Amino acid sequence: MTHCLKCDKLPTLATGHLAVYFWPPLGHTTAKLKSILKDYDEFAPIEGGLTFSIKSQDMPELIHKIDLKLSQSEKQDTNCLLQENRRQPNLADFRCVTSLQKMTGLYGSKWLLDILEQKRMTSMFQPIVHAQHPNVPFAHECLLRWYDENQQLNSPARLFKSAQDADLIFPLDRAAREIHIRNAAAADMPSKIFVNFAPTAIYDPNNCLKSTFKVIREVGIDPANIVFEVVETERISDPEHLKNILAAYKQQGFGVALDDLGSGHSTLNMLGALKPDYVKLDMEMIRDVHKDRFKSELVRKIVELSHSFDIKVVAEGIETKEEAAWLVSQDVDFMQGFHFAKPDKTPKKTLDRRAAA
Repeated sequence: MTHCLKCDKLPTLATGHLAVYFWPPLGHTTAKLKSILKDYDEFAPIEGGLTFSIKSQDMPELIHKIDLKLSQSEKQDTNCLLQENRRQPNLADFRCVTSLQKMTGLYGSKWLLDILEQKRMTSMFQPIVHAQHPNVPFAHECLLRWYDENQQLNSPARLFKSAQDADLIFPLDRAAREIHIRNAAAADMPSKIFVNFAPTAIYDPNNCLKSTFKVIREVGIDPANIVFEVVETERISDPEHLKNILAAYKQQGFGVALDDLGSGHSTLNMLGALKPDYVKLDMEMIRDVHKDRFKSELVRKIVELSHSFDIKVVAEGIETKEEAAWLVSQDVDFMQGFHFAKPDKTPKKTLDRRAAA
């Protein structure tokens, strides 16, 4: 089995006495770094850059100084390499060269590494209901939450922001997929499940998704009951790559969904090319849709276009009975939102009729 270094093993923070190498993009960036590094051991210029020595316990202070002095673009364009025991790098070490932005992000994300190592994440389940029968869940979306040191549950927003900065999106996205699958199986899920994934966290679907498929086989969930949902669809820069990922899921018998349709023009352009099984209408488009002519016309057209490709439509973020009633009148297939149920650790077999009134 081919292993992915980004997915299969969490990075470790270098310890001890370190040799650090920086290769800045421009002279003015070099000058800024020199002003920061002049007091560190063995500070010296090298071909195209700078080197110095530092104890690992002093790295947080250094990173703070760098964050104050350098712009994000300068950090992104500055390459760096850390060597334990002040070892001189050899050719093989240069595969570990990364951006200064990712290095500072990693050292600032030790809390995230701890969460991943200690498996302090869990799933919440929010029902997706039949539009014509809103008391019956068609599916549940799996939503990630994490425990802090006081065992309080937290939103995933900070997790994914830090993961992007620290280049940890690959192990985080994989861990989230597998946690949702195991928790859904343990909860004796009464419906399909929608499992989010970020296409940018998958290099090659034939290798990167093997562990996910393995967990699904282990827990015994029928692939037909799992829908993999693309998140951040609007940010997709390589539709062909996404098409290959969706094809890999479909080949295994899973459903696929595009999230946040309508949040940008590119998502609409991808609808015909990707032909997902489901599309989810962005909650901003749903808010007060029954009172906003532009939104209502846009939803009508998307529903009509989706149905012409045999794609089911899920409206998410519904908060009022007026929004729900209007969407039902427009032949939306499924609905999701606080009007029906908030996320909960226990999936629901039926919903209170009053929620759909």
